[in-house]
Amino acid sequence: MDIVFRAALMYLTVLILLRLTTQRIMRSATPLDMVVIFFFGGIAVPPILGDDRSITGAILALCTIAGLHTALSHLKRVWPVVGMVTEGNPVVIYANGTWDDEKMRRRRVDARDVMAEMRQQGITNLEDVQSAIIEHTGAITVVPKQRHTHP
Repeated sequence: MDIVFRAALMYLTVLILLRLTTQRIMRSATPLDMVVIFFFGGIAVPPILGDDRSITGAILALCTIAGLHTALSHLKRVWPVVGMVTEGNPVVIYANGTWDDEKMRRRRVDARDVMAEMRQQGITNLEDVQSAIIEHTGAITVVPKQRHTHP
């Protein structure tokens, strides 16, 4: 039972720390982000298993983490605040020709990240962008300006 408690504690700890430190992992992970993820994983395992090197202990820890992950996935559908805490909300960082420097600083994103996403979408000029949004997944969505065509 001790392994279950330690696995749950480490899962929640790593979840919170990753949420605070690596907010753009899903789409644009940098080598620095990956180093943090790998180290967190490596550091979390020994405290979970302790001196128990048995297959049973490892399976129990894995099942605990899988159960917590599944439970949180269901809870965020029932209580949206759980999703906001564990995953965050979309944030508009560029709109109407203006960067929101404070939101960008908090999300640790700079204009180069947005420009890279623009280029991936075939947009070469910032003047063609209506807004840029950091999604809850960490991806950056670039919304192009609508071109009005006259018949």
